Amino acid sequence: MSRDYLDFDLALTRDGSAYAVRVVSSPAGEASAPFELPFIGTELAQFMIAVGPPRVASRRLVPVATRVGGVKDYGRKLGDALLTGPVLEAFTKSLDTAGSQGKDLRVRLRLDAVPELDSVPWEYLYDSRLERFLTLSQETPVVRLLDSLKRPPSVTVAAPLRVLVMISSPSDMPELAVDREKQLLLATTADMVASGQLSVTVLDTATLTELQRALLGDYHVFHFIGHGGFDDDAQEGVLVLEKEDGTSHRVSGNRLGTLLHDARNLQLAVLNACEGARTSGRDAFSGVGQALVRQGLPAVVAMQTEISDRAALVFSHEFYWFLTQGLGIDAAICEVRKAMAVSDEASEWGTAVLLRSGTDQPFTFTSTGPTVSSPQSRLQSLYDAAQVAISTGATATAQPLLEQITTESPDFRDATQLLQRIRPRTEDGLSAEAAPFVTDPVPQTDSRHSERQTSEHPTRPDTTDASDTKGTSGTGGGTGGGTGGGSEQPRPSRIRRILMWVGAVLGVLAIAVGAIVWWDSSASSVAKACGPGGGAFPPVPAGALTLGCATTAPVIDGSFADWAGVPEGQLATQVFPAPPAPAPDDLQATWQGQWDSRFLYLHLSVDDANRRHVDAAKPTEFWKGDGVSFEFGPDVSTLPASTKPRSGKDYHVMVGVTPLGGLASFNMANAGAIRDGGRLTNVVLSRTDRPGGYEVEMAVPWSDVGLVTPPARGSIWAMNVNVSDAADSSTTWQLARMISTNPVRTGNGQPARWQPLVLADSAGS
Repeated sequence: MSRDYLDFDLALTRDGSAYAVRVVSSPAGEASAPFELPFIGTELAQFMIAVGPPRVASRRLVPVATRVGGVKDYGRKLGDALLTGPVLEAFTKSLDTAGSQGKDLRVRLRLDAVPELDSVPWEYLYDSRLERFLTLSQETPVVRLLDSLKRPPSVTVAAPLRVLVMISSPSDMPELAVDREKQLLLATTADMVASGQLSVTVLDTATLTELQRALLGDYHVFHFIGHGGFDDDAQEGVLVLEKEDGTSHRVSGNRLGTLLHDARNLQLAVLNACEGARTSGRDAFSGVGQALVRQGLPAVVAMQTEISDRAALVFSHEFYWFLTQGLGIDAAICEVRKAMAVSDEASEWGTAVLLRSGTDQPFTFTSTGPTVSSPQSRLQSLYDAAQVAISTGATATAQPLLEQITTESPDFRDATQLLQRIRPRTEDGLSAEAAPFVTDPVPQTDSRHSERQTSEHPTRPDTTDASDTKGTSGTGGGTGGGTGGGSEQPRPSRIRRILMWVGAVLGVLAIAVGAIVWWDSSASSVAKACGPGGGAFPPVPAGALTLGCATTAPVIDGSFADWAGVPEGQLATQVFPAPPAPAPDDLQATWQGQWDSRFLYLHLSVDDANRRHVDAAKPTEFWKGDGVSFEFGPDVSTLPASTKPRSGKDYHVMVGVTPLGGLASFNMANAGAIRDGGRLTNVVLSRTDRPGGYEVEMAVPWSDVGLVTPPARGSIWAMNVNVSDAADSSTTWQLARMISTNPVRTGNGQPARWQPLVLADSAGS
């Protein structure tokens, strides 16, 4: 069933300060045209949020049809920019040539010369003339092409296709629900396992040693679920595995490739950031995938972003199902995208990136006669797994399983009813924690029912005027319910006075209790976000920068709405060129900051009408171009003025302005000076252009500034916040001006002059 393809090879390159697209090879020959990315960084960031998992409220509130329309608009702009002029003419002729030969046309992108464009989701390319997304058809798959030192021969696979799965969740990284991920994967592939088409082995531990031993077995696919990161020294992506003690172990793509290289039949790796695992964007997984392909692995599927549970269910089942039906990997990915596109998670179909070397298929699959799994058997597998999850109280695992069942077959058994019973509900319709699930509750008579009725409808006090009861005889008469005609009933005015006093007392009590509850809740929120308090905090040093605890972490999405209410500071001093002077009118900036146990959060708004982008190939020199930066290190209050930068402790983190938004990098102290570092892709950031300037927000993991454990509440550090402005007229890339929060900053090489930084419970504490 493998399709025959002709190849249309496109290379993105630099043409001076601009980009160009070249047709390197095609049935219609070569061609070239200028290329300009049709988006600013904010639009690209917003698009990536829109196609990510529907966990963010802003995306959940957008109807699917609207999201799909936005994806099409994005894809059309990207397609029109890439396929233009002579390149479009060559593409059209190549399609005609392939069709006349009864073949299809595979679009292969080369991005080696422009790594800054690697994060563009090219998988959403839309052709306005064909009126469709290229990747949603086997006739025009889109792959990313890499050169390989060695291209191993294709492997013929007799059933079952053997998949080795590793799920990693180190104890010092954001926690992943390992058991849940395992159960979801096993549930969605259970029908193929039962039919003999597939074999799935999940490693007990996610250590490098365990993987090395497992690879002695005969596996065809390595499937990784977990965190990705970036090695700043080696400038390459890493997978975060586990050490023997459960802490994180960063394994580079090159090192992983050394292990996979000798697994003769291993032809494919799938690198998946499950929901909640995205800590560094797609650079990490892409970098690992590129390293694996360059070392000889024929194909890698890497996720551009984390994907939702529902999307992961569809992807894992459909991908392996189509492979076992004999489809080549290019065609199989197209079919997976189509399956995801017609589901409710209609935006996530472009998440998977296919990295390839060469033209041959990594393996061909030959069935030895097992029964092909049916859709009903798959639904039954999902249903059985959901029932098991419900019985153990794991409703978070059961929910995506039931959602997938009801999407494919709403009438399948009682799946719809089960889903309604476990699905979280809140008044505003957004997700919440699912309530405990009780199977078939037995109706019970509530002995308190009559008591509630009595308490809810008490007998009203008799408010009949005394004159109405005068002359009544015997044992009370009338409607007053009194004990006798001589009993005096409370007057309305007296009752009102009593009620007013009672109300006042209750009001005071309510305020007091509310204050206690609020204080306890606030303290609990701070402790949850920033760790337990350590007793009395030290006094705040004079001139210190103070960051409050982010009890609700800001979402780094380019909207900046989460920063409302956070105290704002000025970068009031021009510190370069010397001597220090007030910040010039045409270079002004404000900043805001927060922190929690995971990240340092910063937001800067910069007035700089003339922006000059940094050179992405020189990350250690980002401070020379337009951008923002900060120095960070331990407390400097007791340091002599002549103290040099402290090795491994003092950092200079930079965010350079780029056409796509921004790139993060760092330099670090070593041997008494701030030395060259490299890229920082664990930093989550967004940069937005605005009239007369730009804004940047970022979340910097504490590990990226040398902290092994999270900082303590009330702890004192050192920090400066800076904005750089590159020379506009110079032909060489050089710094023109720098402004800072620190009026005595003379360079990053004098930590004793850095400002004190207090990580407080609130900005005012």
